[in-house]
Amino acid sequence: MNSMTGFGKAEHSSKIGKFVIEISSVNNRYLEISPRLPRGFFSLESKIRELVTSKVNRGKINIFINFEEQVDETGKVLINKSVTKAVYSQLSKLQKELKIPGQVTINDMLLIPDVIKPEISPINEKLLWKNLEAVLLKALNALVVMRKKEGSAISKDMKKRIAILDKGMKDIEKLASKSVGNYRDKLTQKVQELIADTKKDSIRIEEEIAILAERTDITEECTRFHSHLSQYKSTIAEQNPIGKKLNFILQELNREANTIASKCSDIDISTKVITIKEEIEKLREQVQNIE
Repeated sequence: MNSMTGFGKAEHSSKIGKFVIEISSVNNRYLEISPRLPRGFFSLESKIRELVTSKVNRGKINIFINFEEQVDETGKVLINKSVTKAVYSQLSKLQKELKIPGQVTINDMLLIPDVIKPEISPINEKLLWKNLEAVLLKALNALVVMRKKEGSAISKDMKKRIAILDKGMKDIEKLASKSVGNYRDKLTQKVQELIADTKKDSIRIEEEIAILAERTDITEECTRFHSHLSQYKSTIAEQNPIGKKLNFILQELNREANTIASKCSDIDISTKVITIKEEIEKLREQVQNIE
């Protein structure tokens, strides 16, 4: 079982530059990938999405990629002449207007941004992807490990709640068996009332008994509840994405609990059903974060 919440980070230095990638994920109905890429990486977006999809099935995935390009070791630089001339002209005029002593020097010009830059050769796309893929895989693997670790913690908590649900339903079954006598008394009273009324025939009496018996019998609901609970327990042990399946099973569990509540008038059984529905709701909250 994997959670949809996680974080992964990886760094990688190479001949072409330094990569830093951070990946975070939160719960979402589907897989939604939102990459933030540096300039020059946009052509690689489809490959990035494909790689993420191979590792993650559900969740909102935010990817932040930072890239510091390696400066050419030859020491070659580019001088922006147009910017240099414009800046020199503006500074010279300002110097005269403000009557600042001295002259504008080359050292002053070198302090201006964009006047001088290191000469950087274009990066080969195949080489760029080779390095990016390696560091992206590291970050993704770190994300998967964290999602799995959190999923394991959720699984342990779910097993505790499953045990609570199982015990709660067994308590209800015991209470229901003890209530048979009460149901029998109600049936007897109803039959006696019908017998006292000479207008009622035996067929009507049998119909009333059948209707009341059906309304109070929860055997089938208890059996189905245990079956759904067993299926839920086996499902959380699976390695595949199970969030949607667990959510469906919880709907079935809740349906059986509601039916039991509507059939039983016993106050103790009603109290147990409320506790069971509370635990189902807690499981539902957890399932929203399961892949």
